[in-house]
Amino acid sequence: MSRTLKTYLGRDLARATALATVAFTLVITVFAVIEPLREQGMSGRQAMRLFGYIMPVMLSLTLPVAALFAATIVYGRFSRDNELMACRASGIHALSLLGPAIWLAIIVSAITLLLGLYVAPNLLSVSERTIKKNFQQIVYYRLKKKSYFDYSDRIFHADRVHPDSKWVEGVVGIDFSDPDDVGCLIASSAKLEFVEQNGEAFVRFHPTNPTLMQQGGGYMGMASELKLLWADLPSLKDKPKFYDWTKLCRTWSNPKESPVVLKEIEKIKRKICIRNFYEDVISRIKADGKYESLVDFVPPGADEKPGRIVIEAARAEIKESKELHLLEPSPATSGPSTDLPKTRNVVIRQYSDQRLKRLFRAKKVIVQGNWNKLRSAVLVTITLSDVAIMDPSEHSEDAHYKDKYDMGPFAVPAEIVAASKRIMPDELYDNAAGYSHFPVVHSRIKNLHDKIIPRLLDKVCAEIHQRLAYGISCLLMVMLGAALGLIFRGGEVLVAFAISAGPASVVIVVILMGKQLISNPGVPAEYGIAAIWGGIALLAAATVYVYAVPMRR
Repeated sequence: MSRTLKTYLGRDLARATALATVAFTLVITVFAVIEPLREQGMSGRQAMRLFGYIMPVMLSLTLPVAALFAATIVYGRFSRDNELMACRASGIHALSLLGPAIWLAIIVSAITLLLGLYVAPNLLSVSERTIKKNFQQIVYYRLKKKSYFDYSDRIFHADRVHPDSKWVEGVVGIDFSDPDDVGCLIASSAKLEFVEQNGEAFVRFHPTNPTLMQQGGGYMGMASELKLLWADLPSLKDKPKFYDWTKLCRTWSNPKESPVVLKEIEKIKRKICIRNFYEDVISRIKADGKYESLVDFVPPGADEKPGRIVIEAARAEIKESKELHLLEPSPATSGPSTDLPKTRNVVIRQYSDQRLKRLFRAKKVIVQGNWNKLRSAVLVTITLSDVAIMDPSEHSEDAHYKDKYDMGPFAVPAEIVAASKRIMPDELYDNAAGYSHFPVVHSRIKNLHDKIIPRLLDKVCAEIHQRLAYGISCLLMVMLGAALGLIFRGGEVLVAFAISAGPASVVIVVILMGKQLISNPGVPAEYGIAAIWGGIALLAAATVYVYAVPMRR
């Protein structure tokens, strides 16, 4: 008799859990993911393909709640229909009837842990590739509907969109991924191409008549056409909430391997490259009174021959750790420049194919090196103040004057770029004191140790505890739900929903609250961990009490 009852209850539990899981998962997936993506311009076929990847991810969230609801309603109906009374009259104890619920709790807990720790993060990576394959359609749809598209700390605006020809007009692009170095591009028009190489998605960008500006480097030049610009599309892989269990543990034990840390180290290496360039300029001007290694930046794939400039000055010094100022007249200058007013101290000669193209003499010159996100290169711009400009064939009286003149962008000498790239990550990570003479670099390394890595580890810690706690809570929620269903006769849908809402709400609230506390840099992580496991301990205490007292009566 007891085995028959348990088989009967087990079948009811399996059927109710399956139906509740399908219903909850479909509703949450459609309204939380698919519907917003459809509003971004995805077709029905594309949305359905993505649905297949996202649904198992949502299953890891809905399965425990569905099992809790199923246990409550099945055992509630069992009690409400007086089947429990008949069992007790036959000498079958109520606790023995909870065996199927306990097995369901164990199975659901194991599946939830497997999904949350391994399956869901990997499926998200697959779904990310699906989204990126349709990224072009989403971008054009958003541009037509709202005239802008934002992603991964970037904003792209276009006045008019022509999806068939892949051209957009009235373009403004802003990159604020680094708050201290915001980049901006303005162009009359641009052609967008979305490509995939080596599993990574990129936007290939062909702007016409673009103007580039950089917060840290000012005006970055204007050209009639840029042959090629690249921008990587946003990636879920860099966020700990999308790491699988293996990657979480590896990041926790060795955060230096994290993409977040490696990306910051690349930024530090660029700062070192710029600083080394400044020091190279200072040393050569100190030795020879001139610097001859700057050539025009030519985008990859372009077949044009770069021009070059020669700077003549008496001395140079770094100002505020980010600018190089050229000062005082050169000891000896030759050619037409000597006929220009002596108050203009720095001479710059611009060459094209070894032919002197133009000559400048300025009162003040500022050289700035900066990482240009839109061109993926360290570039140099030169700003001349109170400048006299003349062609080689002109006399000094024919010179024309400007209060300000911008030159560039120029490419940092290849050997300096190569030297910075050869710096190993461990050298930067473990040797902050070795760069104390580079204030910007030293502060970046200190920020890496004091803020970026601790925040990363806090997020990893939050993910580890959240996933473990949620998986373990499934066992307690289903066991408690079954017992409460028997006690309160929760056989009706509304009653069962109300009963199951209590344990589910406690678990979700304490896990979310604890995760936020752990991720908050102003709060010790121990508080968040205590909140998560304190809530689970409270749920465990309630389960033990219900099984030990009411269920034994």
